[in-house]
Amino acid sequence: MYLAESRLPGVSIVIPAWNEEDRLARTLDRYLPSLLARGYPYEVIVVADGDQDRTVEVAGRYADRKVRVLSFPNKLGKGGAILEGMRAARHEYVGYLDADGPISPNELYDLVGHLKEVDCVVASRWVRGASGVETEPLVNRLAGRLWNVLTRSLLFLPLRDTQCGAKFFRESVVRPLLRTVTLTNRAFDVDFLYHMRKRGFRVKEVPVRWGHDPATRMPIGRAIPVMFASLLGVRVMNSPVRRIVPDKLVTWFLTEFGST
Repeated sequence: MYLAESRLPGVSIVIPAWNEEDRLARTLDRYLPSLLARGYPYEVIVVADGDQDRTVEVAGRYADRKVRVLSFPNKLGKGGAILEGMRAARHEYVGYLDADGPISPNELYDLVGHLKEVDCVVASRWVRGASGVETEPLVNRLAGRLWNVLTRSLLFLPLRDTQCGAKFFRESVVRPLLRTVTLTNRAFDVDFLYHMRKRGFRVKEVPVRWGHDPATRMPIGRAIPVMFASLLGVRVMNSPVRRIVPDKLVTWFLTEFGST
């Protein structure tokens, strides 16, 4: 399924939500007044990703404020939820935010504003001018720096922060990548950015004031080995080695790691 050929002016904001009933209302209450006050066309697409709580009910309360809900009974993975939201987007710019609302409403519009010059804007905790990363636990920061070394070494991505949960794109960039990206887990970002770079799209990192949520859903200990395996998978799947890898092995890999 592809995005429609013509898009409306404005921005579509996708929020992947897995059991987020306790944080979603707070995030929407933070962003929606600013979005409405600016008068800039927008929509918020909450993708309920196999939730077992009241996420759908909470999101539904905001239907009169341009919030739509896509609900899936089985867990798609963070990347899978984002892809579904992008497919449903109606505006010329589309992006995603983590459900805890890690950046301010003003920074959101700053990111979108850069799309007049580039194809993709990545919120960054590690470029000059950024702040707030020191609030993250030390183990998270160390894992993040190691991840950055690996993405630069294996995928040659010239970015300092691929995992920050705020990114925006031109819809014309998103459309051709919808069937290209195969990972739908937390390593989705690097798979998406890798294919963007491969196609020659322009990517810009913009510093933000990051807000770390202690109640994050990121299980760092369990996520590290899965993300590392996913990174190797992206490298192999996009190299000459892929020609000799059995299709059964590729299917197994995507089943085991693709949406974890």
